[in-house]
Order: sequence, then C-alpha cells, then structure tokens
Amino acid sequence: MNSIFTYSDFREYIRAAVKEKRYKNPRYSYRCAASRIGIRSGTLTRILNGSRHVGPELLPKLIDYLGLKRREAEYFSLLIGFDSIKDENRRRQCYRDLLRMRSERNTLIPEENHQFFEQWYHVALFELMRIVKKGDDPARLSSLFIPPLSESKIRKAMEVLRRLGYIRQDSEKGTLTTEPFLTTGDTWESVAIHAFQVAVSELAAKALDTIPKEERDFSTLTMALSAEAFEKVREVVKRARAEIAVIERECSDPQRVYQINFQCFPLTFRPDGEQKGGRND
Repeated sequence: MNSIFTYSDFREYIRAAVKEKRYKNPRYSYRCAASRIGIRSGTLTRILNGSRHVGPELLPKLIDYLGLKRREAEYFSLLIGFDSIKDENRRRQCYRDLLRMRSERNTLIPEENHQFFEQWYHVALFELMRIVKKGDDPARLSSLFIPPLSESKIRKAMEVLRRLGYIRQDSEKGTLTTEPFLTTGDTWESVAIHAFQVAVSELAAKALDTIPKEERDFSTLTMALSAEAFEKVREVVKRARAEIAVIERECSDPQRVYQINFQCFPLTFRPDGEQKGGRND
C-alpha cells in the first residue's frame, strides 16, 4: 500500500486500506472495517460517498484503525480538513500545508551530491532505473535514451549514482534505486544545477523537432504582469510542481522517463526605468 503522503483524498486512502486487508483476507468487508472502527456500516458508507463529514469524535477512531503515526495522522487530519473547509483563504492555506508535508517526504539532495546534476542524463538514468528491471546492461540502457547515449557515458553515469548512494547492487534483482524520490528543495545555489537546467532547456528545444506532437505537450504564454502578479504565478507553478509530484508517486506502472520544464522569465525591461537584474541603457 502506498504511503499516505501520496494521497490527496482521505476517502481513497481508507478504500486502499480496506482493499489491502481484503487482499490478505478475502472475507474482509466494509462491514468488518466499520465494526473495527466502532461505527455502523452505513456511517462508513456515507463517509466514503461524501455525504457525511468526519467529525472530531470520529477522527481518532479512523487514525487508530489505519494505524497512522504522528506525522501521518497530522497529514490525514489535514486531508479531512481540506475536504470540509469552505472559506477560500483557509482552504488555500490548508492546501499549502498539505504540499509542505508531501515535500518533506522527499529525500533532499545535499550540496555535496550536486554532481548528480552535472550531466542531464544522470537524473534521467536514475529515473530510468526505476522502470527497467535488472538494469545492468549499459548497451540496452544507452539505446533507450532520446537521443541515444554511448555505453561509456552510461557506465560513468552508473558509477556516479553508485558513489552518491542513489543506486545499489542486489544479487537477485540487479541494480536498484535506493531512494524513490529526490529533491533539491526550494532554495539552491549550485553551478551544477544551473548547468542542468540549461541542458534540459536545450533538450526541450530539440524535442520540438524530434518528438512527435502526440508524445509531448508544449504550450506558451506571453503576458504583462506586475511584480505582485508575477509572485502569484510563481506560487501557481510551485503548486503545479507539487501536484505533478503526487501524480508520479501514485503512478504504480511507469513506462517512460519524461522531462517537465517550467520557465517564467522577463522579455522586456520596465518602462519606468526601475530595473532589477538587468540593464536599460
């Protein structure tokens, strides 16, 4: 069963918990679950179909039934709160709290490991190793990249990932990733990461010509914004990144490695002459 931090709907998590128990015991039912929680089966049905809210008296019972630890219980409580909050400002704040807790579950890449980003294919290979079973064959791995890479680059990249501790060798299963999800966090200052972002931007430009339209999604917006509006756009992009990360966590059968870029940058200077990070001469 997936971690609760991959869920955005508390009802789906309850259903998944019951499904897992049913997998172990085919006779297990929602009636059994309701009895274990200490409520009527009809009450559980109404909770799961959205016609009944989870009140403060029921919340501890659900947490106990699901066996949630402190941070998991806090996240579960936020999911329930988010579902019932009507005030838009409070709802946005609750959503930000959910995203924060989700991001805390990612493994932070320390600065000394930023060699991971020195070549774009280091990151892509890490993701590919999550898909390919017994991914020990550099020739096969190199042929899966677009564009294809040399075997020597794949061998060197695998050595980097091993040295950084992001892949390991298993006697039965071959090469495995050691961390499911990696992140640099929201604040970083690294030449390697800057170079990585330049490289994947160049890959995106090439993909316009090399990848069929039905296998990619490119869209652009050009607009006039104030500094305040720009900050709101950055928040939207941040939330979108977090939501896409949740989709990845919930994907149980990945088939390809995708690169998703978000880019927002100025095309003009300010007419009033107050420039920031540029010249107007």
